[in-house]
Amino acid sequence: MRMSSNRGMSKFRTINAMGGNIIPAKAFNRQQAVFNEKAAQYANQGVITTPGYLRLESLAPNAASSVFSFNTLDTSGTKTSTERRLKLSDTFTITDISFYLGAGAAATPATPTAAEYASQQLFTFPNPNVTSFSATGKAELLEAIYNGFLSLRVDTTTFLDSIPMRQFYRVGTSQQGVGSSATSNKPVQRDEWGMSMYGKNQLLPTIELNGQSNIEFNINLPNATNCSATSATFTNMVLILQGFLNQGGAASQRAMQNRLRK
Repeated sequence: MRMSSNRGMSKFRTINAMGGNIIPAKAFNRQQAVFNEKAAQYANQGVITTPGYLRLESLAPNAASSVFSFNTLDTSGTKTSTERRLKLSDTFTITDISFYLGAGAAATPATPTAAEYASQQLFTFPNPNVTSFSATGKAELLEAIYNGFLSLRVDTTTFLDSIPMRQFYRVGTSQQGVGSSATSNKPVQRDEWGMSMYGKNQLLPTIELNGQSNIEFNINLPNATNCSATSATFTNMVLILQGFLNQGGAASQRAMQNRLRK
């Protein structure tokens, strides 16, 4: 709700905005409280805050790796068809993080096509009954990911030293491929997905990414491991960051940080 003046509204705490003051909704949960905070920070500078998400991906090579790195900025490296990266002019406030193993068929596993990326499934654990993870010992090797940790460094500051990857691990009661293959009793067709964004974890405190910063998300494994999929398939590391996109907020946030340093 917008209003052109504060007359008759003195009992409300308002947010100054370029197009007129805003009466924020009462914060009955964390998401609304974070939104109100971002609106108060940015609205007077013409920056629009909206719910959004970033999706970052890192393809597993057919070689042993001890670190999987993610490109966060829209201009870094080659973006897949399913990624959503941060634009240089924006900031993104992270409230939740999810991790999934992406897997799908690929004629050339080292370079899946846009269509093959678009058709990939997301898994919350390495199910040995799934084609991509079915080679002997492959599902066990992929446990190295979940025995590692996630870190985040922005410019010269480490914001996340180590989030245990095991906290993203979910094994539902119903698992793809389990059950008889008889016509009258077909096996489970997909892993159980028990709730919205199964595999999601709340991030406390929130972290704000600036499109003008050097952002380094890494998954660090305890030992170099070949996490590639079986023949003609690919394995993809998928991070999904949920929260609020502040459109055009990069310069404003930098200016605010510079004022705080003085």
